[in-house]
Amino acid sequence: MRIFIFILIIIFNLFINNNISADATLIGTTSNNFLKILIPAKPSSLGEAYIALSDDINSIFYNPAGLGKSMQTELSFTHVEWFQDVRYESLNFLLPFTFGNIGCSLNLLNISPMDKTLSTSLTTYTKEYDFTPFSFSGIISYAKEFGDNLFIGSNLKIINYTIDSNVENGAAFSFLIDIGLIYDMPFIKGFSSALVFKNIGPSTKFISENFMQPIDMRAGISYSMDFLSLEADIDYPMDNDLNFYLGGEIYLFDILSLRAGYKGGTINQPTFGLGVNYARFFVDYAFVPYNEEDLGNTHRITVSYKFGAPESKMKFNPSIFSPNNDKFIDYSLIIPEVVQKNKVKNYSVTIYNELNQPIRIASKIHPDTKLFWNGTDSFKKVVPDGTYYAKLEVNYKNGVKSESNLASVTVDNTPPDVKIDANPKIVKPGQITALYAPVKFTPFVFDLHGISKWKLVIYTEDEKTFKTFEGVDTPGEIIWDGSDDTGVNYVDTGKTYYYVMYAADSVGNWGKSSPNKVKVLLREIIITLASDTLFDLGKADVKISVYNDLKKIANKIKSLNNPQVIIEGHTDNLPLQTSKYKDNQELSEYRAKAVGRFFVELLNVKPGIISTVGFGDTQPIASNDTPEGRKKNRRVTIRIKSSKWE
Repeated sequence: MRIFIFILIIIFNLFINNNISADATLIGTTSNNFLKILIPAKPSSLGEAYIALSDDINSIFYNPAGLGKSMQTELSFTHVEWFQDVRYESLNFLLPFTFGNIGCSLNLLNISPMDKTLSTSLTTYTKEYDFTPFSFSGIISYAKEFGDNLFIGSNLKIINYTIDSNVENGAAFSFLIDIGLIYDMPFIKGFSSALVFKNIGPSTKFISENFMQPIDMRAGISYSMDFLSLEADIDYPMDNDLNFYLGGEIYLFDILSLRAGYKGGTINQPTFGLGVNYARFFVDYAFVPYNEEDLGNTHRITVSYKFGAPESKMKFNPSIFSPNNDKFIDYSLIIPEVVQKNKVKNYSVTIYNELNQPIRIASKIHPDTKLFWNGTDSFKKVVPDGTYYAKLEVNYKNGVKSESNLASVTVDNTPPDVKIDANPKIVKPGQITALYAPVKFTPFVFDLHGISKWKLVIYTEDEKTFKTFEGVDTPGEIIWDGSDDTGVNYVDTGKTYYYVMYAADSVGNWGKSSPNKVKVLLREIIITLASDTLFDLGKADVKISVYNDLKKIANKIKSLNNPQVIIEGHTDNLPLQTSKYKDNQELSEYRAKAVGRFFVELLNVKPGIISTVGFGDTQPIASNDTPEGRKKNRRVTIRIKSSKWE
């Protein structure tokens, strides 16, 4: 309501500020006065009081905002038999859309031929030629409901006004506009108010003079109920005094309308008429006498036809959902797009499967009800996955019905297909942190409707999450360096880790890979023993004093799965003081074999898992130039490796 009042104030101020005022002294100073002849029969029989009642194709001539109220395609033709052999013909068309209603009108005013004469004397004239004045107008209209109960419309008029085509500037073109508003008052049922500005445009030049347009402002109020309509208007023309208009209509038996009205002001005259409708045909007649002016009676007849139905649309949002009760996207909203929702009585929605069989019907739904489908049929069972179609039927309060096109929606309860592979499958841990070589996970994820997000979870034997990778869309290759979610801790030697891939489609269905094969991760254990502790100088027999130390190592070896033990012998570079071994290389080999036999023969380590090698003095870890360095180089290194994919 406040928006409506604000618009009225702006337009009224523009009207006043342009010095447009009613003035009877301006009579005869305007052009295109045939526009004051309001053509349609129905409004004419109401005393031309129609700007607030406007709701059909007749609105083009009274208040273009009323076109926004029409819900059907309309076609009409009007013939006006006016006085003094003046005739008016009008053809009109209205097409409603959800984005607004479009109207157009073609109008022709004919006058009987006249004689062009020349004065030959004070009392005699001679005929020069015949001429036929006429006027033609084409109108394009647009109207729409803005907000609740406020209708705004506009006309663009193209005018050809011809007086005498034989005279220079005896014809002229004009471009004019009309602007109208209607507000249906929700706080007083049945009442509407309206305001319209007509024939706004630049002046028109005829022959040698410029003439202003017949600009007009009119305001009105109406009251309507089931069997009765009343209206009162006041008119504010720029070239005449104020006028007022009163009109009323009674509806009988849904087929007959009786109408009467009164025009007061510069001309005082009653008006009468009636209307008959059958099915979609309408015939209206108006009788308007001009006896007071001795001009005679005028007659108007309008024949109109309403066909089709208001355009209705519907859509699902979202267009795909999953009724799996996970509270994510369990239903799809049904969004109606209809003409004049405030005039809708109820909706009906029918949902069909791909075989065009109805599976769910909802009838007599109030227009304010939130519509949605939860993916169930008439038996409240969740339907199978697939594409479904819905049709909206709109029932208007005036009995008009409209059906939408089919809107599609997809039900998807199927989770994505998820698999994952890892490479390498036998992982060698590094010596300090992370993995010697990172694990590359390759997911294989597919869903007909796409992947929205995914998650790779690596967890421990006690089912605690160790590392999580997450992302959106279809996942690519994932690299794991062995760290946990903090990035500080790394896989423990000998621990078992599992991994599972999860993926969700666009509607929240989660799929998962089967728990993959178990990865047993074990770091390489390196134990270095001083040769001086294990052997006497220049000998390769293990001292019995190291039994307990080697037993601990043997127990560790036995606790591992499929361990591999490599025993390495190393020496310094000093020449041997014994002839038992030809050189340091041979000594290192015998010492490595001696430790291996000790594990097998005395500590019961399986012989098949042990291998020995001698390096002599080729791999020093310190300088051989000092006693301390040579002592470090005389050593036995035990490497214990265990890595298995189960």
